[in-house]
Amino acid sequence: MSESRGNGKGNDFCSLEYLLVNLGRNQAAADRLIHIFIETSPALCQRLENAANQGDLPALRDVLHDIRSSCVLFSGTRCLDQARDIEQLVRQHLLESRMGASAPDWVSMSAPLILCLQCMSAELNGFLTEKGS
Repeated sequence: MSESRGNGKGNDFCSLEYLLVNLGRNQAAADRLIHIFIETSPALCQRLENAANQGDLPALRDVLHDIRSSCVLFSGTRCLDQARDIEQLVRQHLLESRMGASAPDWVSMSAPLILCLQCMSAELNGFLTEKGS
């Protein structure tokens, strides 16, 4: 990643500069948050996949909220946008299901978000590897 904390290719999934600014340039805290994201993102992906497969809307809503909370620290706008869009559909479906509306394909909607989270995790892992952390 370049000095601006992006890969310079326009394919960045997060902004480490955003994180550092919000942490008052505390690199140790940033590194710890990166480690936490890398460690917890597989469980978030699994929770998302399970909730989508089961059509468990309350669980889906909860994991989407957790994903948004995790990604916002790193300005992970791609993941944030996808999670927000699915979360809005979950809310809408919860309201409309009382009227007999058919359920969206939660699995196919969640798959790109899972991939996005994996890419974000890989990008953050690459940053730590580059740094030697």
